[in-house]
Amino acid sequence: MLRPSQPRSRRGAPRSRHARRALVAAVLLGSGLATTGARADACPAPADAPAVAQLGSAERLEFLARAFDREIHDVDVWSWTWGSVYTAGTIAQAAALPLTHDRGARTDLTVGVISTAVGAVSLYGLPLQLTLPLRASRRRWDDTDRCAVLARAERTLVSVESDQALANGLLAHLGNVAVNAGIALILGLGYGRWTSAALSGGVGVAVGEANAFTQPHHLRGVLARYRSGQLAEPAGGLAWSLRPVVAGGMSGALLTVAW
Repeated sequence: MLRPSQPRSRRGAPRSRHARRALVAAVLLGSGLATTGARADACPAPADAPAVAQLGSAERLEFLARAFDREIHDVDVWSWTWGSVYTAGTIAQAAALPLTHDRGARTDLTVGVISTAVGAVSLYGLPLQLTLPLRASRRRWDDTDRCAVLARAERTLVSVESDQALANGLLAHLGNVAVNAGIALILGLGYGRWTSAALSGGVGVAVGEANAFTQPHHLRGVLARYRSGQLAEPAGGLAWSLRPVVAGGMSGALLTVAW
């Protein structure tokens, strides 16, 4: 005996629609979480470096860590090298002082001992204005709040770069000339030792300029690269070329070295 067909449940369709809606909501929620996770390590960018906003904090911190470590190392090497040169000059002149009986020569040596000693102290001490903030920032590199670590490092970079630019700027060269001119005037006007004054002043200016020109100052380029968002390390190494040159009836070779 045929039974009448059962009517289709009206609850099935709504349940199916609810299930589809729940599935779509879950997919959208998962996508949102994935997007949030991808940007979880992004920290705010400084106002003067908007390009780094698209980079993760880990990449930015790695770039700054390499730059800080390199600068600390190079400034330390420069400071101890030149400080040792001035210290050796101080010791040599101080050792010669009791062996010299000429009054004029003793005057030259005394002024030389004082000036080189001051130079040694300054070369050991003044670079700390650059390296101490960099070291302080690196000591807190593993703090939990990564964005706070990054913000501190960015402030340190700007501050130390400004101090470094001042130390390598025109005032440093003018100060070198002024100090050595003062030493020369002490010998010349104070003791009538004009020959020694000219020699001391000339050598002092030359050594001081060599000192200033060899002082590391990489942070200017580091800051420019950071602000542009170009954090990839440039190709390094030594490149050279040799090509013949013929000009004005003369011939030779031109060697070019770049690093």
